[in-house]
Amino acid sequence: MPVPYRITIRVAQDTLRKLEKLVESYDYESVSDIIRKAIDEFVDRNYREKPKKVDVMIPRKVLDTLAEDLSSRSSVSLDDLIRAVLREYTSRQLDKEAQRLTSSESDDIEGLDE
Repeated sequence: MPVPYRITIRVAQDTLRKLEKLVESYDYESVSDIIRKAIDEFVDRNYREKPKKVDVMIPRKVLDTLAEDLSSRSSVSLDDLIRAVLREYTSRQLDKEAQRLTSSESDDIEGLDE
C-alpha cells in the first residue's frame, strides 16, 4: 500500500543497526515499515480527542485481593469493582489537592497582610 507522505528523520547509527536486525529477525518489510508501525502505535496510544479508556497496571496481589473481595461487594464484575475503587481514589486525591491549593492561597493572602 503506497504511503502518501514522506518524512525524513535522522537516527543514531546504533539505532539503525538495531532496526535492521529487527527487520531480519521479525519479517518486517523494511526499517520504514517498523517506523510506520511504531508511529501508528504511538498515535493510537496518545491521540484522543476525549479520553475513552485508561490502561492501569494493577499489581497481581492487589488484583487477587479485589477478586476475593468481589463476592462480598455489590459490584457486578471485577472491572466494575476496579472502576469503583479508582473513582473513590481519584475523588480523594482531588479533594487533597483542592485542600492543598486552598491552604496555599490562604498562606499567600496572609503573607500580603503582613
